[in-house]
Amino acid sequence: MNNLMELMAPCHFGLEAVLKREIQDLGYEISHVEDGRVTFLGDAEAIAVANMFLRTAERVLLKIGTVHATT
Repeated sequence: MNNLMELMAPCHFGLEAVLKREIQDLGYEISHVEDGRVTFLGDAEAIAVANMFLRTAERVLLKIGTVHATT
């Protein structure tokens, strides 16, 4: 995979483990699992594949930045 991007797939609470398994079965590397979301690494093709084949994800989001808010 070239040009890896950080992708997030939000899901309903309690389905994180199922979503994690679905992403791993598609062949992508999981970078972080939180309540209600799974973050993984993929290329542009991964966005299309994830949108078509992830059953437990609500949507697939491209992470473009982070910010730390103190309040």
